[in-house]
Amino acid sequence: MGIGTHLGILASSIDSFSSTYSFQFDGVDDYIDCGDNDNLSFGNGSTDSPFSISAWIKMDDISGFRLLNKYVGSTYEYSFGTGGAGNLQLYLLNSASKYRARLQSTFLNTGQWYHIASTYDGRGGSNAQDGIKIYVDGVRVDDTSVSVGSYAAMSNTTVPVYIGKLNTSYADGNIDEVAIFNSELSASDITTIYNSGVPNNLNDLSTPPLSWWRMGEAATFDGRRDWDLRDQGTGGNDAVTQNIAETERVTDVPS
Repeated sequence: MGIGTHLGILASSIDSFSSTYSFQFDGVDDYIDCGDNDNLSFGNGSTDSPFSISAWIKMDDISGFRLLNKYVGSTYEYSFGTGGAGNLQLYLLNSASKYRARLQSTFLNTGQWYHIASTYDGRGGSNAQDGIKIYVDGVRVDDTSVSVGSYAAMSNTTVPVYIGKLNTSYADGNIDEVAIFNSELSASDITTIYNSGVPNNLNDLSTPPLSWWRMGEAATFDGRRDWDLRDQGTGGNDAVTQNIAETERVTDVPS
């Protein structure tokens, strides 16, 4: 096979990757249950380990846009999304009174696709917030720290990972290409994923995702009311939607 032929095949393979669907969350009761697995926890109560979260979002309401959380009731690990005031934030929690966070003090717009990502270097301890970074469209944006109580590390709990939900608060808008990495992504990695506003193939990164839920892709409707989502990463964490109708898989995607 000649070099030209080989490069043609490679280009065809790269060009064949695209995002064609997202899920539209209604802000009332739509969410995705990704289950619980030890590989989705990044602390053992004494020490933390690195992890990163990546996703594309288009919000209809910036307040309480709950992207991805391992947090139910009074059991906590981590939480990424916007808070009630609309600030993008990553929280690491040991308890309700012991946590560290970084957040963006400005606000994103509604009706606009963004690539958002958060990374954590796993340092743990009282300065854990210094190991957090948050990016929007490839640019680091976190400018505020939160430090409460004597934080040591997250615990490894049995609560599931939820996309679009934190307790009784839900995301209102579109979510696409959600991924968790068991490493701290570099700024260069984030730029590659953002790809000038067009979702990239995460398996082409030097460190592939632990779990990657592509939303509409690799999803099968069960014929009643929910979708089964196959994990496209290495972690084997298949997911199932809750209350997301067949019509809520839409062709509105970042591009």
